[in-house]
Amino acid sequence: MSSSAPITKAPRPGGSFQSGLWTALPVAAALVYGLGHLAWYLGTPLGRVPVLDERENLDLGAAIAGGTLPAVPFYRAQGYALVLACLQWSGVPPAGIFSAALLLGVGLHAACTLLVARLSGRWFGDRAALAAGLLFALNPVMVHFATQAVDATLGLALFLAGLDLLVRAREAAARPGPWAGSSFFWAGATLVRPNYLLSWALAPAFTAFLPAGWRRLACLLAALLPAALLFGAASAWQARVSGVPGFMPWQGAYNLWAANRPGANGRYFTQRVSLPPELARANPARAESILEYAEETHGLAPEIPAMNAHWRARFAGEVLGHPLRWGALMARKAYALANTWEQYNNKTFAFHKALSPWLRWNPLGWGVVLVLGVAGAARLAAERPDAAWTLAAAGASCAASVILFFVSARFRLPLAALLTVLAGGAVAAPGFWRGWTAAHRAWLLSCLALAAFVAFSRFDGVDDRSTFVQDHVLLARAAFTVGDDETALSEAREALRMQPWHPDAAAIADAAAAELARRRNPP
Repeated sequence: MSSSAPITKAPRPGGSFQSGLWTALPVAAALVYGLGHLAWYLGTPLGRVPVLDERENLDLGAAIAGGTLPAVPFYRAQGYALVLACLQWSGVPPAGIFSAALLLGVGLHAACTLLVARLSGRWFGDRAALAAGLLFALNPVMVHFATQAVDATLGLALFLAGLDLLVRAREAAARPGPWAGSSFFWAGATLVRPNYLLSWALAPAFTAFLPAGWRRLACLLAALLPAALLFGAASAWQARVSGVPGFMPWQGAYNLWAANRPGANGRYFTQRVSLPPELARANPARAESILEYAEETHGLAPEIPAMNAHWRARFAGEVLGHPLRWGALMARKAYALANTWEQYNNKTFAFHKALSPWLRWNPLGWGVVLVLGVAGAARLAAERPDAAWTLAAAGASCAASVILFFVSARFRLPLAALLTVLAGGAVAAPGFWRGWTAAHRAWLLSCLALAAFVAFSRFDGVDDRSTFVQDHVLLARAAFTVGDDETALSEAREALRMQPWHPDAAAIADAAAAELARRRNPP
């Protein structure tokens, strides 16, 4: 073969992958690892007291279950909160919803493991299914987020189910069923996490590659109808609650501005306005958006459509007025997105990984998966170029949604899952490149070296640990709530060591110290 010839290899037939043991083992590993970590976590203060987004999700779920939603448009997507409400409707007592949500997360982690294994096995065979499934099941980042009462793992499960069906749709000779299924799951993922909206658009977009005729039209309608029904139902629900139709939450406009304004780090939301403790604990971004809007508009009433229009205009003005500055910010975001450090999102992963006896020993993470995923992508492009384009489109839609906002750890989970699918192909056949030309080998080696350098380098303060102060405060507050005053005092003092002016840490330290003194010296 000449050096300019394309890399060719007989593709594995799509039906050669047999599930069974090859997927059962990773699913079992996901359950054992997830439940083991959860058993430890439920005994910790944070495993007993929901905080930040967890608290807001539980409050929303309780409001849905009790029919007490406030008569305002939805600030955040209601999909996950609706699932929590279903737990309550099914008989789980309100006091047990938090633990039930964490247990559900482990089950969803196992479902994601199965889907990752199936996708990798479909393209690379049985051993790849086993390798990808185990890489996902034992990834401590995935386990960490699965054992939080947040929407990440539910959204990821729906996204992977939609991708699995999209792959089938593209191989199904223009049968409408898989297109409808893919659209249904991706629309559901959007109602859980709105950043999947771009991914949903792939389902109808890919029907354009089908042969022209009535079958293509049928597949296009099949890709549009489920989303129209789901989005329409969500819009009608909001209209019934608030009188304002719409299926997208209104937090997105301000987050778009906050992630791209001058001085933003783009990695996570940074609070700029001093808020009363009760507002900061509930949702600082929502409170800050209202206060900033009032300040910038000289006291205009915070009507949601007007606020959203204001923040979108501010974003457009920054991009168009200062394209070089915004471009530099996007480059910094792209670097942070590809780096192995898991950026802060309510909690800093590195901080909490070190506390868990189940997670702290585990070297798996984004960097390892990225390097292996790049190798798997090269193999897939050589053997199944059509499948590679499908996965590339899904990855690009996820990456665009993430990089436009914040590149926090929770937001890049779908990219980590896609890379794990590819990584299975590299691990299952590490010598896949042996038949390649020297030029193609050099190209692969260069891509692997670049991926490793970007993932494991430490430029631009990408591994900033200043967010640990928030983790100490969260743990201190949770410990004080459950009566563990010694831990509360210790963690609050650690936070004050990092930030002597932190008001919450000072308040918790004083309260915990007073309670300990009262116990030691009873009246």
